[in-house]
Amino acid sequence: MKDNADGNIYRIDSKEVTADKGFLDKETNLIRSFEHDGVHTKEFNFDPKYGNGTYQYYYFDGLYIGVIDVHLIDDLCIKGRNKEDILELSFLIEGEQIIKLSDRTTDVIFESQESYLVYLQDIVGDFCYHKNKPIKEIRIRMDEKFMKKHKLKENTYLTNRYALQHLQKEFIKPYCSKTQDILTELLSENYNGLSKRLFLESKVLELLALKMDNATTRREELFRTDHMVKKIYEVESIIASDLTAQFSIIQLSRITGINDFALKKEFKRIFGKTIFEYTTDLRMDKAKKLLKHSTKPIYEISEIVGYKNSTHFTAAFKKKMNLTPKAYRKSFAHQPQFD
Repeated sequence: MKDNADGNIYRIDSKEVTADKGFLDKETNLIRSFEHDGVHTKEFNFDPKYGNGTYQYYYFDGLYIGVIDVHLIDDLCIKGRNKEDILELSFLIEGEQIIKLSDRTTDVIFESQESYLVYLQDIVGDFCYHKNKPIKEIRIRMDEKFMKKHKLKENTYLTNRYALQHLQKEFIKPYCSKTQDILTELLSENYNGLSKRLFLESKVLELLALKMDNATTRREELFRTDHMVKKIYEVESIIASDLTAQFSIIQLSRITGINDFALKKEFKRIFGKTIFEYTTDLRMDKAKKLLKHSTKPIYEISEIVGYKNSTHFTAAFKKKMNLTPKAYRKSFAHQPQFD
């Protein structure tokens, strides 16, 4: 794998420019470049002609992790030519991307809070971004070396299920709050050397496992990449991002522009629970982790998970777990902690 996104050709304003004359690889745009414990790291500023922001990537043992974070001031179209077999996992945290693939007659619209997992073999495609929009994307590529190391290519389900020619309309999916948490960890990591290598690899495998998990796959069968489903996942993200907030159905309805009846109905259809039940489960899961792995007092835990009154928290926890928070914590007092 070559530097700068596999030596792709970047086409800008109908002009093709090679990597060494592109919008990233000019020496004047290079912020840092180094290799430590086998992890190659490069970071660039965007050429001001095209946008304000950065592009950075890590590469080791057949694993490439690229992060683009920019506000474009001009349209940008990146032409990719891939001749190797690779597994590609991408997460568009913010923005919009138009994907033009050589074997598809219609373009694919990739929008904020969506992701895809594809197995690619000898493919040509364009990734186009519109000007005057912020773009934040994490793109992960796993080549033959990485796939062999983790026996990914030996898994025929993986290579068949996620082969681009088999995906058809199931190419793009919204991603869940667990995925968002992992992406946040990736973006905020500050490890060095071997620790960085282990951290990055473990998070990529975690994202891959989450994408392939049976429960996720079963839930993905419910997905329809329409406006309503995206709005429902926006609601789920809002709830999961701040458990201290007390959102009412009316508030969530106003934020997302969905009427309250449709919001309640569609949320339960997709997640199998009411909004109240889903929020309560998130709070109880967080509380269990804090009770088991921290020494925080119960009144403080109750506030962290969204209960201003610790008595109400205790009652809710006991109803869910058949144990008071104190008894739950005590049950782990003499057990070894492995997780």
